[in-house]
Amino acid sequence: MLVAALFTVIQAVDYRQNVPSNDTYQYAKQTLRILGDSQEQAVHDAVVMYCQDSGNSAATTATLNSATGSTGSASDYTSAYDACLHTYRNGLTPSSPRYLAIFTSRPGYPLLAAPFAALFGLRFGLWVAAMLCTILASFLVIALLRVAGGSNLVALGGQVLFLAAPTGYWGSRMLTDGPSLATSLLALLGALWLARNDEGRLRLGAWVLVAGLGTGFLVRYSSEQLVALVLAVAALICLRWVPSSRGRGMKVLAIISSGGFVASELGSALLGWPGLSVSLQDTFTKHFIRPDVSDPVGRLVRLDLHFWGYYPVSEPTALLLAVGLIAIAVALVRRDAVFGILAIAVSATGLGAVVAHPIASQSDRLMSPVWVLLALGLPLLLVRPHNRQGVSEQDVSEQDVSAQDLSGQDVSGLPAGGGNDGAATSRAGSALAVSSEAV
Repeated sequence: MLVAALFTVIQAVDYRQNVPSNDTYQYAKQTLRILGDSQEQAVHDAVVMYCQDSGNSAATTATLNSATGSTGSASDYTSAYDACLHTYRNGLTPSSPRYLAIFTSRPGYPLLAAPFAALFGLRFGLWVAAMLCTILASFLVIALLRVAGGSNLVALGGQVLFLAAPTGYWGSRMLTDGPSLATSLLALLGALWLARNDEGRLRLGAWVLVAGLGTGFLVRYSSEQLVALVLAVAALICLRWVPSSRGRGMKVLAIISSGGFVASELGSALLGWPGLSVSLQDTFTKHFIRPDVSDPVGRLVRLDLHFWGYYPVSEPTALLLAVGLIAIAVALVRRDAVFGILAIAVSATGLGAVVAHPIASQSDRLMSPVWVLLALGLPLLLVRPHNRQGVSEQDVSEQDVSAQDLSGQDVSGLPAGGGNDGAATSRAGSALAVSSEAV
């Protein structure tokens, strides 16, 4: 709770300095419509909030770029705000039906923000909804690490890493990234409980997995579909190559995840929500401003080849990130194959999102789920693994050596006498038995 509180205070410093976002404008407009505002009033109030952000951003930029140390003046804010209101007096563009459908198919975040917006205002409502989801996601990191066998300190380290990484930054923005990450980690927790094949947790794990996929469908169904797909693939990999995981729980995980993917595809189609083809057209037509392209899949392949070929030199830390995460992934699988495979699967959704939208300006945000592997993997790798009885490998080795020394000692030199000799032998046998049990 103290870590979460500190993170909230740090983010509150930037509360009114967010760079204005068209996506946030769309979610703000939906939130106002949920609260009963007319379309015209919702557009106006959402534009006002967007332009306030624009004015604050201009004033902050003036302050940070000032060589004299002076702060941004009120005129910087006023001029940017007035210009923004004039430019977008009829609402932000693009505003085509196909573009708006991308956001109206994500009702979860506006629905969550609406009660807070009604009580505390639009901007605070959107911000606090995203913050609560990000803090919940950090608590889910704690739960996942505890289920994986980590101590309280290990789990706390994972929470700190999650909030300090881009997962915390993008989760605190007024976007769907925080809520989407929370639903993904909720599904991962349910999957892990199922994978452990603990009879007492199988039913709970199934319900938690369904809850994670269900809420993820409402928040951002495209991400939920990817999570369901990678969890199903991870379950099949475990069943094929990890013999110790071949229990009822892993089979249930494979069935629920596969069913979740199919149900999401059918549900989104029945609701008329835009699919992958619409998303690709959105990318290649500049949000439907240009005419549709004839070969979106071919264009995507070519754009991915160009993007990923240039990515290692386009970002200063790209190679460091890739090498570090690969090393963590390999070490985590060697330590705990099931947990490692499931964690890698959910983290890989960040790469999947960028593959589907290889746009440099959006890659950092879309790729943020890959940092989940850092939060879940690094803390566990910094401590020694424990066996099921909670004894570390080093302790086991020491106990094994002690047992060998005791069993191999010469008892012929013990004092004569049946009573004493029998008692000494009995004590040696008891000590050996205790040591063997511990091993």
